[in-house]
Amino acid sequence: MTTNSISAQLEKSLLLSIDYYQVVLQSLLQISQSLTSTDSAFKEMVQKMNVQQTQAQQHDEELIVLLRKANPAVVDHPLYVKRTALITEILELNHLLLPKINGMMALISHELSGLKNGRIVLGGYKQVERKQGRIVKSSA
Repeated sequence: MTTNSISAQLEKSLLLSIDYYQVVLQSLLQISQSLTSTDSAFKEMVQKMNVQQTQAQQHDEELIVLLRKANPAVVDHPLYVKRTALITEILELNHLLLPKINGMMALISHELSGLKNGRIVLGGYKQVERKQGRIVKSSA
């Protein structure tokens, strides 16, 4: 087995893993763009990305078994290198997004707290109803 030669099963598994992580990366990029807009589908995008990450993780469990059986030189294979670069890019984007998301969450929490306090204050005010009765003299 040469340094760039891997089993067909391992090659297929690496290609599938790369596909999964490319989809996850695209979702992350969409989420990153929606942070600066007023996109109402943000929650759906995050849920979709979580499903995609779970699929990638489940596949990687099988891939790890194949990698352990493979020649250690597999780390030099172009598919392995591409997969590693893709995962690195995803991790870097995650690290960039995390502070933005935490900041948004803190702002939303502050706004919700203000709204809750405003509701409590408004609850203390009651409109006085003036009961003014009128006597109706005709039935028509």
